[in-house]
Amino acid sequence: MVRKRYGVSLRRRFSDSHFCGGSVITESWIITAAHCLYLNGMPIEAWTILVVGGELLLNTTTSTGQRSGVTTMMIHQNFDNSTLENDVALLKLETPFVFNTTALKPRPLQTSSVSPGTMCQVAGWGYPAFDISVVSNELLYVNLPLLHQTLCRQLLKNYSDVPDGMLCAGYLEGGKDACKGDSGGGMICNNVLTGIVSGGIGCAWPKTPGIYTDVKFYRSWISEMMKNSTENDNKNVTIVVSSTSNSARPGDEASGAIPTMWAFFLLLSTLVLLLNDTDLHLE
Repeated sequence: MVRKRYGVSLRRRFSDSHFCGGSVITESWIITAAHCLYLNGMPIEAWTILVVGGELLLNTTTSTGQRSGVTTMMIHQNFDNSTLENDVALLKLETPFVFNTTALKPRPLQTSSVSPGTMCQVAGWGYPAFDISVVSNELLYVNLPLLHQTLCRQLLKNYSDVPDGMLCAGYLEGGKDACKGDSGGGMICNNVLTGIVSGGIGCAWPKTPGIYTDVKFYRSWISEMMKNSTENDNKNVTIVVSSTSNSARPGDEASGAIPTMWAFFLLLSTLVLLLNDTDLHLE
């Protein structure tokens, strides 16, 4: 059976190298993590991003694949590069995607709270393990339980306050998680886009769940940004950043670098000890 795919690969336009994930929310809009759009401590330019949808393999082009440049990049104005608060961004496609029932389909945005213990799915092309610095060629999936916010704050109290706008998911015993290379990808709960892969302490370590941006918390911001862009389509490129977003941060010099940051979190840009993709069933 051909799976429906909501996830996209964000790539460096000049090298075609994968650096983050994203999720399709309309024909023209992709949602991702704000930290994905930084390189060497500075926001990248929208024209340098290539968005690839409808593919399961990074290194293979098929008839179902679609590619588009980016005309508009919107980073949350209050994104904090040290705590990962407001780690959300939008990309407007140069060429709108065409949806079909087999290869590419958007996911609705979460509008209500999801109960702790709900099993959610995360997909990505990231590193197969914390110490394996090579992205996966195949799109892989993992099932993770959503954790109660109180438990999440207790587990991560030495690293972060985990404010509103963040979610936690993972197993207390560790072993399964997102990791570097999966950042920006979606977390699907009950077939709805609920979270965005953001950060974590290592990958799949015990009692250190992964951190996800809470999509429901940013519904108003998402709607406002998309509306504002439509009203100002005469502008070719728009970058919305906070006054603190240009501060120096650790970065990778390579042209195909995957964004990373060492502070309270190791930013996540692939899935560790992934379940086989047949374990994920999406409508």
